[in-house]
Amino acid sequence: MVNMVSEIKNKYEKNELETLKMNLNSVGVNFSILFPYMISGESYISIGDNFRALQNCRFQVIQEVNINQSPELSIGNNVSFESNCHIGVVNKIVIEDGVMIASNVFISDHFHGTISKDDFCDIPDKRELSSKGIVLIHKNVWIGDSVCILSGVTIGENAIIGANAVVTKDVPANAVVAGVPAVVIKQL
Repeated sequence: MVNMVSEIKNKYEKNELETLKMNLNSVGVNFSILFPYMISGESYISIGDNFRALQNCRFQVIQEVNINQSPELSIGNNVSFESNCHIGVVNKIVIEDGVMIASNVFISDHFHGTISKDDFCDIPDKRELSSKGIVLIHKNVWIGDSVCILSGVTIGENAIIGANAVVTKDVPANAVVAGVPAVVIKQL
């Protein structure tokens, strides 16, 4: 009985994965994402070759009329996500080749409201989504556990983002950053 349940589960997951791949804007070879996951706005997502994501990853691409008519999440080749990562897009997020993303990472190009007095009249969930700009993560970046990357940020090639950092400003290439807010602690 256990084998039969396992077999049914595997068949369901395989069909679900094939449906996901067909609905993505584009997807390369060797695509792997473990269940459970949550992906919305599939037609705005492009993923390169050798993509791997562990359990509980959540990629949300939201078409928000006041920001961008065609939001975009672009993930390059040889990118890996550990478990419990969340990417939220209303504008554009680009993750280039060779990026390694640890567990519990949050990357967003938007926030709820404009942080003005007028916005405080509405609960956060009812405020219009706002964006300071795209998020661009260049090649071969290593993002540590529980990092938060906010809108309008560019992370340079080969940068290392230390665990628990909150990235609110651009990170130069070949830099190690850490802290809240993240600051350069070493230039490689």
